Amino acid sequence: MENEKKQLNFAPYIPNNVPENQVLVAPEGVWHPMDDGTWPLHPFSYDRWEKEELSWYDGCYIHAGLNPFMFYDVKGKELLDLMERISVNTFRVFPVGKARHTIICGEDGKIICDGIMIRRSEDEFICANLPDPAMFNQQMGNPFHIVSEDTSCKRFFFQLCGPSSLQIAEEAARADLHDLKFMYIKDTEIEGKKAFILRTSMAGTLGYEVHGALEDAHVIYNKLLEVGEKYGIQRLGRYAYVNAHCEGSIPQLCEHFSSPFIPQPVISGSIPRDSELIFRSPIDLGWENLIRFNHEFVGKDALQKELAGHHNTCVHLVWDKASVLNVIAGTMDKEKQYDTLDMVGDYDHVRNNGGMHIDAVYDGDKMIGASSGRMLSPKTREMISICTIDTDYAAEGKEVEVLWGNPGTNQVRIKAVVTLFPYIKEGRNADFDIESIPHPEF
Repeated sequence: MENEKKQLNFAPYIPNNVPENQVLVAPEGVWHPMDDGTWPLHPFSYDRWEKEELSWYDGCYIHAGLNPFMFYDVKGKELLDLMERISVNTFRVFPVGKARHTIICGEDGKIICDGIMIRRSEDEFICANLPDPAMFNQQMGNPFHIVSEDTSCKRFFFQLCGPSSLQIAEEAARADLHDLKFMYIKDTEIEGKKAFILRTSMAGTLGYEVHGALEDAHVIYNKLLEVGEKYGIQRLGRYAYVNAHCEGSIPQLCEHFSSPFIPQPVISGSIPRDSELIFRSPIDLGWENLIRFNHEFVGKDALQKELAGHHNTCVHLVWDKASVLNVIAGTMDKEKQYDTLDMVGDYDHVRNNGGMHIDAVYDGDKMIGASSGRMLSPKTREMISICTIDTDYAAEGKEVEVLWGNPGTNQVRIKAVVTLFPYIKEGRNADFDIESIPHPEF
């Protein structure tokens, strides 16, 4: 027990005021020890899952469960040239203060990783959830002049999401943030502590991230909670956050699909274990608009070939209520004994974020796609999932079937219909009418 105390540590990013009966799990971010060797833990949930998840529609959540995250601070303008060599993106137009979703693929066009690049100045950058650029530079023979520092345990970021998120961020920072465009940052201070705010969202609705130095995390977290109290701010645990990506129509690596760099991904669901759809290309996820073919990069030939031919795209499936209830009834039938279908979603309660549930999707005998991220939406009361699917079936209302059950079990088909991205079609962050919210007065 004494050794466990030395090895485990409640996350240093939020105050340790969780009661003893709180269930703690690994964060969703890259789980690695802090600089002092301890492993951080985060709350599995703070309240009922419905209440937590409705917050991104009706109020605002605050989420700290990605910390510690994979951050690299990079010095050197030639990072832009390096990233063009390895990512599908170009950075020829990349102003200071801009953040960009960055995708790195293998030669086969399948996604190895994706994350965010933030330009802090002409020659200073933050790479978030991307591998160390110095590693790629070394593999190329160090042709680019850059200096990279691992700041994973030196930075924090808290996510705010929901219609009240702007007001909370503005009041905490005592600054008018109405002019902050989607995927841009602004430097500010909260309680005298330096921070910057990024306008982005994991649940699709209006949202912001507050970034700063680890030593200021508690002060800023408490200030956000204090300001957010009158707005009914909801702390978000690991359980609800998993579902934010699905409703937000934002597929996530290691949650909806795997990476070829994961030697033996832990998969549940009906997907054949040799299926190519365990891995996805940007085209499989409907991200072809992020690919720029005006430069040479790893996977370019494969992606050009894929896009020129018959390919997949990404949609949502709305699962048929009667079919779902039939499966639930079958789990209580001694003859059928279907795999258990949890009403909230396919969260891996054994491996936390170390497992992925992927189901095969069929039209008759033909496998046409792969479904993952299944969840019951507390807003619409629909069972939904994200699905990479043959473009022939990417039509609103198209009927398909999801094969339920792990290989070797008594499998059963569940009817579903296609609905196109995005699932949340109103009030999305990228085009939210900010002027509908009053400007702050200080």
